[in-house]
Amino acid sequence: MKTSYSLIKEGLGRIVTRLSQINPENGHHRLREISQKLKEEQFNLVVMGQFKRGKSTFVNALLGAEILPTAIVPLTAIVTVLRYGPEVKALVHYLDGRSQEVAISEIPQFVTERGNPKNRLQVKEVEVFYPSDYLKDGVRIIDTPGVGSVYRHNTDVAYAYLPYVDAGIFIVTADPPLSESEHQFLKDVRDHVDKLFFVLNKIDLVDEVDLAEALAFTEEILRLDLGREVRIYPLSAKLALEGKIKADPAKLGKSRFVSFERDLRAFLHQEKGKAFLKAVISSLLRHVADETMAYKLEQEAAKLSLDQLQKKIAQFEEKAQLVEKDRSQMEFILEGEIKKLTEMLDEDLRLLKETQLPELLRRLEMAFSEKVSRGLSSRELEREMEEFVFGEIQRVFSLFRNRESEKMAEALESIYLDLAGRTNQIIETIVRLASDLFKIELKPFTTVEKLTSKSDFYFLLREDPVGLELIQLSVRSALPMFIARGIILRRMRATIADRFERHCGRVRYDLLKRIDSTTRDFRRRLNEKIDLTLSAIREALQRAMALKSQSEQKVSETLSNLSARLAAVEEIRRELFGYQKEVETL
Repeated sequence: MKTSYSLIKEGLGRIVTRLSQINPENGHHRLREISQKLKEEQFNLVVMGQFKRGKSTFVNALLGAEILPTAIVPLTAIVTVLRYGPEVKALVHYLDGRSQEVAISEIPQFVTERGNPKNRLQVKEVEVFYPSDYLKDGVRIIDTPGVGSVYRHNTDVAYAYLPYVDAGIFIVTADPPLSESEHQFLKDVRDHVDKLFFVLNKIDLVDEVDLAEALAFTEEILRLDLGREVRIYPLSAKLALEGKIKADPAKLGKSRFVSFERDLRAFLHQEKGKAFLKAVISSLLRHVADETMAYKLEQEAAKLSLDQLQKKIAQFEEKAQLVEKDRSQMEFILEGEIKKLTEMLDEDLRLLKETQLPELLRRLEMAFSEKVSRGLSSRELEREMEEFVFGEIQRVFSLFRNRESEKMAEALESIYLDLAGRTNQIIETIVRLASDLFKIELKPFTTVEKLTSKSDFYFLLREDPVGLELIQLSVRSALPMFIARGIILRRMRATIADRFERHCGRVRYDLLKRIDSTTRDFRRRLNEKIDLTLSAIREALQRAMALKSQSEQKVSETLSNLSARLAAVEEIRRELFGYQKEVETL
């Protein structure tokens, strides 16, 4: 006898077919995805969180192997989907539909910003097959780019994956605490994800007192964000991975990973099916809501006389022009904030030069004295001092680059969150205009991805040697040692000052260039969302206008068809709510 799970699953499959038949002229990409999900019983366990929280290390710890690339800088730029396979292999799926098998060791070339900057390879996602018990029975573990990490490829994938999340693992860390982007992300997650595991990662980096404080703080924030009590699993993915790879039970125990794994396995064994059905129902309800909105607007507009409709459209366009002023104001705010960001960068570079250059010159003198005391030849002395200068410059600017890029990213994040909120208000205003004009209840045609733009900034530190420097080396080697030493020291002082100044300029140029690039991209996406909402409403109104040139019979048939579609999707909505109740009893 079939289980209730099977009956509900079959019923949802029939609903997908009916929805496709109600409006066959639409492509229904979402419905095709839901159909495939039902057929394959795909269960997406998505690992989410802000960048640099250790998500990839966490996934590796679950698998007990170093499969995904990890680093101390924001790294993941492309979604990686892990699914069960008897043999370890990886497939790269491109945006143009091609697929290519690659070695596991080659994955970083496709999924990281460093290996695949700005997604120049046009990768859609990378699929990894691995023989893990976690990946059996249709479970797919999905590693997403962190909230706050925007790379210039086809979409903001962290938010784009929300509709496909059946259960989520949200990673935070003991230090630093939750950011504004994580608060916003959690608010958005609530509408898509029924089951969330919360992990407080990197507990190996704090002592017990700080851990207790971080745990209490995070629990309180999550409780406020979600409106309910939550359980947080404090652990160290790094220690867990090391413990599994090295078969070190002491290290694995210290990681506190075992408790989380026990509960995750129990969930996958006992509750996965229920969560799967809930996710499918939620996706179908969102589709039904969108279809209902479009039908209602077109239907109400078509009922009006030509004169009435023209007046309504004119009123809508008149008020829509006022909305454009809000869009212009948003552009003005953005320009002002970016100017402040530039000033902040200039001040940080000034302070860097003021504090670090004297220290570098002091270290130069010490290193020079030490090397002279070793009795090096002038050629050896020059070579080692060149290496010293390069190493010191690299050290200072590598630290500054990482610190400053994160600071800039945080600042951009705050700016973009504000603009995303303003854009959402504009969209809501546009939809409210249509609702008020046609006396119907509508919701936005689209929502703004609130994912904000952060990027890891890179620049080339080392320069190729120039011929002049090589000639100077050979000339000085023929001079008396006491003269050559003085020349070398003076040259090194000048070199370190010159290179410091040039690298300040290089860092400034690179950061500002990337800020400009991500800002233009973010501005474009926000404008697209506003334009999409306007065009969707205008298209529905234009379809209604087109009816006015048709015969009364044609108008009657169209209105009847729209009414039938509305009735059909409303019946499906009721059925979906019924299935929701049945799922709760499983």
